[in-house]
Amino acid sequence: MAINADFFNRQIEGEITISAYESSLFKSYLEEAAQLFEAHYPGTKIIIETFGTMPVMTEVDLGDGQTGTMSVSQDNPQARTDYLNRISTRLMSGVGADIYAMDIIPIHKFIESGTFENLDLYMSMDPGFIKADFRQNVFEALRYQNGIWFLPVSYDFRYYSYDTTLIPAGISAGFGAGKAWSLKELLDIGIPLFDGQSKVFNTPPRDDESVLFSMLLNDNMRHFVNFETKRANFIDGEFAELLEMSRRYKDNGYIPQGFGRLDDMEEIMRLLMEASSERFFFKEGYSFSLVNQFYRSSGMEIWSGGYGGIEDDDEIAGIQALSDGSVPFRYGYGFGINSQSKNKTLAWAFLKFLLSDTMQLSTNIYIGYPLNNKAREEKLELIFTGAIYGMAMDLNDRQRQGFEDYKAAVEMLSDNINTFVIQDMNVNDMITQEIGYYFSGSRSADEVARVLQNKADLYLSE
Repeated sequence: MAINADFFNRQIEGEITISAYESSLFKSYLEEAAQLFEAHYPGTKIIIETFGTMPVMTEVDLGDGQTGTMSVSQDNPQARTDYLNRISTRLMSGVGADIYAMDIIPIHKFIESGTFENLDLYMSMDPGFIKADFRQNVFEALRYQNGIWFLPVSYDFRYYSYDTTLIPAGISAGFGAGKAWSLKELLDIGIPLFDGQSKVFNTPPRDDESVLFSMLLNDNMRHFVNFETKRANFIDGEFAELLEMSRRYKDNGYIPQGFGRLDDMEEIMRLLMEASSERFFFKEGYSFSLVNQFYRSSGMEIWSGGYGGIEDDDEIAGIQALSDGSVPFRYGYGFGINSQSKNKTLAWAFLKFLLSDTMQLSTNIYIGYPLNNKAREEKLELIFTGAIYGMAMDLNDRQRQGFEDYKAAVEMLSDNINTFVIQDMNVNDMITQEIGYYFSGSRSADEVARVLQNKADLYLSE
């Protein structure tokens, strides 16, 4: 079916199927969207398929005779493999879903095989789609192989804050919401200032040095794996150096001690309580913790969030940058249209509906900010006033100024976004498995790098 002016004048009718692996993230959200869409367009049917298991609530021992509950989600590599095999088989037979969620799909492989429609054409040619109504730099950041192959519904980013009592004014003058910093750049600033007391960086309190390594790896992933050229580069020494650096930083006390077992709640609570009274030169945050920066300046009670540490004197250092200086975003919800779909008109109409004011403000979206500019401004106010959590408050003049500052910071941070890092869970699983041998002491960093090079070469050549 050709994408031309007539395409966008066709009647919206019939049925489509949407396939997603992650039930916990997509099921309620897509069911809500389907119900509202079908009511708006009588004669349409949206079928939702999800395959992953939902998290279960488990009672845990908190120590001292106290118990609590926690949500436990089990990763199942075999179930992920089964899902990918299932949809690959269906695609080869021409009976795949009309829309696929971008959750565990190896996006680069599906793009190269021609599975997805180039949505850049849809956005450019549809007179009913106004790019200026959305965060265009996020759309542009998605470009890969001369196209935009899926649409995110929301976006998020990692940002860094710094403790003003620990960072000299001459250094902090270079920080702010309009700046971008790689993790390595901040570590290089903080380590010379290390006093043996305050930690340099507040890594999540688990798995010790492997968490720091994973963060550094994320900033350097394009150096190690280039999906466009199908080349891996684990053996030039940089991968081994990252592994060894992560261990040194933990051994030198630059990052907090971590816990090894997710079910040891007594140890987890002890470490979290210890971290809450510590100072860190730098901290990592996401959208949930950003609002606290402006609650404090407005004299409002802050939400509990982040990985602990004294936050009273924190200010924004800047948004996360990769090692090459580019600034990525992440998404929680993204969707692509199957190029074999028999009803692309309906599929595109549904994707546009997900970007409408109504769906952008859905309480079933748990990650990030709306792409829709109007909805984003409204959601930021819902977040700041607590209305999104059912605890709306009226803002006084000081608090209203805090909201305006918060909104400006979100937009300024977001303005830096210019890239997207394609992930492949098969490659991620390879790396996770192999680095375990290094951190357990059974293989050297160079040995791990060589094994990964061989595995990645084989996988990328398939």
